[in-house]
Amino acid sequence: MSDLDEDARIIRAAYADRVREAFMAFAESLAAGQSQQACTERFLRALELAKKARDLGLEAAAGGLDIEALGEGEGDQAGKPGEEAPEELSVQDQELIQQVLAGTTGGHR
Repeated sequence: MSDLDEDARIIRAAYADRVREAFMAFAESLAAGQSQQACTERFLRALELAKKARDLGLEAAAGGLDIEALGEGEGDQAGKPGEEAPEELSVQDQELIQQVLAGTTGGHR
């Protein structure tokens, strides 16, 4: 197995862990009586972030990610031409994403 294959396997395993953790947070939030709509929206945002991190990680590991080009867009909230600026995340959403990224759900396991 090449280094690239091993890197890809590790990245995909980490992605699976993040999806599992996001789902656990989703289920715990629902069980705590939070709004189904709010829980679903946070879960979907966490999934989107995890997918983006996975895809960027796989691309970077393959050597296809131009790090300098990524830095050029810093501070540009609009993204690609024709795209709307991303919506600001609430403090609660930011905490959820931090928990997913940190590998915790903040609740009982």
